[in-house]
Amino acid sequence: MTPHRTGHAEIDQQHEILEGTVTQLAGFCSEAEDDPDAVCEACGSEKRQHCTAELASITRELLSFLIGHATYEEKMMELLPATPTCIAHIKGHKAAHAEIAKQLKKASFQIGKDNPRIASRLIWRVISDWLGDHIALFDRRMVGLGTSSAPEIDFDGELVLMLDQHVFPNRPTRAKDSSRTEMTLQKKKLEMRGRLESLSPAQRAVFWLVVSGKKNREIGEELGITVNTVKTHRAAIFQKMEVGSVLDLVRKADLLR
Repeated sequence: MTPHRTGHAEIDQQHEILEGTVTQLAGFCSEAEDDPDAVCEACGSEKRQHCTAELASITRELLSFLIGHATYEEKMMELLPATPTCIAHIKGHKAAHAEIAKQLKKASFQIGKDNPRIASRLIWRVISDWLGDHIALFDRRMVGLGTSSAPEIDFDGELVLMLDQHVFPNRPTRAKDSSRTEMTLQKKKLEMRGRLESLSPAQRAVFWLVVSGKKNREIGEELGITVNTVKTHRAAIFQKMEVGSVLDLVRKADLLR
């Protein structure tokens, strides 16, 4: 897939990750590499179940990553001046973020209903069609608004470094090249940011107390809620963050620090 560049190092790195996922979805069916006419029915039920589970995992990660990507860009939009042009851009840009999340969730419902090859092609089409248009209509324009309409806003300069420090710490902004390891780490960090954004304010409060080592009773006393309510929030947090233990949750929380 041809890279879509905006000139902003951080956003371009995020686009590269998204484009990598598009490529992964395009080649999702390994059987099709040898036989373009291969069909899922020719595979055993165990293989189809494996493909369905793998596709569901990719889609969940993609949705979380897109939430993190949208959050990052929307924080940058707050730096734009309150001109009619910028206000219209922000409104449309946020609506585009909401629309792709809606489309991806709708497509994800087909996983398990359709065979995995059909479902993967549907999700691939949703993301690939959206990505090129979104970059051209919104992301490139946002970077341009930050350098032409308001030249005092340098999206690759001090203000974005400040954003990274206080909102998305420990991630390179100005790096022009990154190793596969760094790209993988950034993907995990942005995915975790998306998962955190999906928590309700009450769940987020419980999240940080859980990872700090607090017990249910202590959390309940600190937040003024019952232990049963704490347990309900913990269960929802574990599900949304896709962890099975407090240790796993702490490890994922470390990516956000």
